[in-house]
Amino acid sequence: MPIQKIVKSFPSTTSKDQVPKLFHEPHVETGFRHLHQPWSYYFFSVFQVHNECMNTWTHLIALWLILYRTYRLALEFDFINDPYMWPLLASLLTMIILYICSSCAHCFSNKSESIHYTCFMIDYAGIGLYGMGSTMLHYAYCLHTDMVDTWAHHWDVELGVCLGVLVTVCCSISKTRYSRPYPFVRRIWQLSSTLAVYVWLIYPIAYRVALYLFHHQWDSGLSHHIQQMIWFFAGGFFFGSDVPQRFCPGKFDFIGHSHQIFHICILMTSYKQLDAVYEDIKNNWAEIHRLPEPTLINSFGAVLLTIVLNMIAVMYFRSVACRKIHDNNQQNNNINHNKTD
Repeated sequence: MPIQKIVKSFPSTTSKDQVPKLFHEPHVETGFRHLHQPWSYYFFSVFQVHNECMNTWTHLIALWLILYRTYRLALEFDFINDPYMWPLLASLLTMIILYICSSCAHCFSNKSESIHYTCFMIDYAGIGLYGMGSTMLHYAYCLHTDMVDTWAHHWDVELGVCLGVLVTVCCSISKTRYSRPYPFVRRIWQLSSTLAVYVWLIYPIAYRVALYLFHHQWDSGLSHHIQQMIWFFAGGFFFGSDVPQRFCPGKFDFIGHSHQIFHICILMTSYKQLDAVYEDIKNNWAEIHRLPEPTLINSFGAVLLTIVLNMIAVMYFRSVACRKIHDNNQQNNNINHNKTD
């Protein structure tokens, strides 16, 4: 059956008054999908006009772009036999997982309340994993010679793993502890943990920017790094501000919503990040190969460890969310029972 016929058979989207508060978004009025439909409904809904459609597509496009970049880099660098390229491949894997988690979260999160919680906790895990991967990427290929053999160089991956897991834990706390309409403190939980891992992963780049500002030491990779930093902070602004939809509620339900712009900013962050790392590898090939040789443990092993720890966190907070759903349902049933009495 053609996709168009499948989509036309779907029930029309509904307004926020027809879905539980958990699924509401600030200043979004329409375009909500129905709950408790078959999995195929949510899968094919990427071809339907609704308020999560563009959130899904922005990171599906990002996924294909990163896969293509991985293919192009694999043609130029030896990902198998050159251990110095293992951190690059491991970091690319974290980017791919990030965009898979994000796309699936926005695609399937409306199926039920428990699925909603689970999807976005997995999304948080993808963000934390990407933070760890970016740490590995920057400390492996973007380190100034002044930082070689410093404490930061020796503890880069270990602290990256811890901070990557912290993102998952803090964001999951923010999701399960608070209910809509969310208080501002929820943003603090999310942004503080994300900012913590970002400060650590961007430290080598910030050091190089400082050298340029105070000693005029410039290199070709630095322009790409500065651009990735600009895109990251632009994404943070749109994530936390609800601009532009806060000024025109209901007008950006399908396209132009701040979360969609945030997704595009993250895509550009990772894309410019790869441009910068590519320049650094080409410019500092000899210096990179004089550093201690990466191992499977501190490259792919670190990725695997972060995935395992994040999944443990997701499973724990999923159980917390399920208890919250059960308690809320029981409370609502008691209220309804008292009304009938």
